[in-house]
Amino acid sequence: MSDRLARLSLSTPCALSLLSAALLAACGGGGDSGSAEPLSNNDATSYAANASVVGSDATGALDTTLLTATQLVPGSVGAAGVVNGREQAQAVSTGALTCAGGGTATLSIDGPTPANWINGRLDADEVYQITYNQCRGAAGQAALNGDVTMTVLSASSNSAGSATSVNFSTTNLTAVLPRGTASFNGNVAVQRTVTVVGNTSSVSTHVTSTSFVVTTNFNNRTSVFTLGNVDLTRQASFAGSVLQSTSHTGSHTLSAVLPNLSYSYSVATQGGTVFDANGLPTQGGWVITLPRRTITITVAGSNATIAIDDGNNGSIDRSFTVPIAALAAGAG
Repeated sequence: MSDRLARLSLSTPCALSLLSAALLAACGGGGDSGSAEPLSNNDATSYAANASVVGSDATGALDTTLLTATQLVPGSVGAAGVVNGREQAQAVSTGALTCAGGGTATLSIDGPTPANWINGRLDADEVYQITYNQCRGAAGQAALNGDVTMTVLSASSNSAGSATSVNFSTTNLTAVLPRGTASFNGNVAVQRTVTVVGNTSSVSTHVTSTSFVVTTNFNNRTSVFTLGNVDLTRQASFAGSVLQSTSHTGSHTLSAVLPNLSYSYSVATQGGTVFDANGLPTQGGWVITLPRRTITITVAGSNATIAIDDGNNGSIDRSFTVPIAALAAGAG
């Protein structure tokens, strides 16, 4: 087999089951496990496109999910009714809340201290069942749909910023992103730290997970990705509430089921990678590692250079350059 993988029709039962690297291998795909068959430029570009944007888009969407939840919690004051200090038989529910940027959401709040459930703050050990319906926590934020269970590990804030750590369990949680939509299923830990200086702020979001599934509809294509061994950090800079740029570091494995191609590999940033406010990579690099090949992506200016090392011997066998716009168009 090769890292090119057999081009499988998604109508076959085998291809439909390809949601992990093991299943990919069982269906006749899954990396370059034996053959030195050449890798086409088109397939290498697809590898590079998804390596550069799927993890970053997922991290950004999960950051927005936590931010939106934080923005909604103050609205729970009074909306859930009066809660006294006695133990409650069940969680309190807010009913429909209006999201500041449009849409609605409902919150169900549970935890060890009933008196805190509607205090307008996140408190450690509270559990929120949230259903988003075209909810934007503020104008310009990604619209969210679907369900998430959020368990608060810690939360604090002051005039200089805030720090929040949660665990998410997502069920068809969908974010509307500049590139298209991304839907999440699985368990993810998210740590979000905000530092405020005057009218500017810096947000650091650290996402970790053993495994979760992302279904994307990018560039009018629906694809399924399983991200494993996720350890990704996003740094975002804001002027007021307007996103200026983001940078990303970290690593993950990526198993993909695309309309005409399936594969599995590991990917890591090479130094820091920088994106503009629309999620377009503008600087940095990534390294894709397969059993028999290494692919390096380097972004500079308006182009991306894709270099291929056949045999993982440290020697570049060939390279080619694509416009950033073409790289972005290959995602999904």
